[in-house]
Amino acid sequence: MADKPIWREMYDRVSAEVSPRLTDVTASDGFAEAVEVAGAITSRTTSELERRSRRMLHAWNLPSGSDIAMLRQELGSLTREVRALSRQVEQLQQQLANDDASGETAADKTGTAGRSNRRKAS
Repeated sequence: MADKPIWREMYDRVSAEVSPRLTDVTASDGFAEAVEVAGAITSRTTSELERRSRRMLHAWNLPSGSDIAMLRQELGSLTREVRALSRQVEQLQQQLANDDASGETAADKTGTAGRSNRRKAS
């Protein structure tokens, strides 16, 4: 097998020098604390920017991201409700079609005749 390419030799040398030092730094308590503080600062900054942008958008009578998220959630809920109602309508239509095919009406099932049945009998 041929020797390693030059780029691989350079990578291995740099890695051999840097890896132990990086491992020591990232394993230290100070590094963990710095990452934690950076995360807290990022979180606070993000929430403050979102709060200010929301206020500014509302001042201009425009929806904010949270408004749109709420609307999407409401739209999803309404969509599910419409689907459920559509299924009920389809079931009732099938039931009516089956009743028509058998010649039996809903009034016949309950034992009460409707006006149209009374007229026919007269």
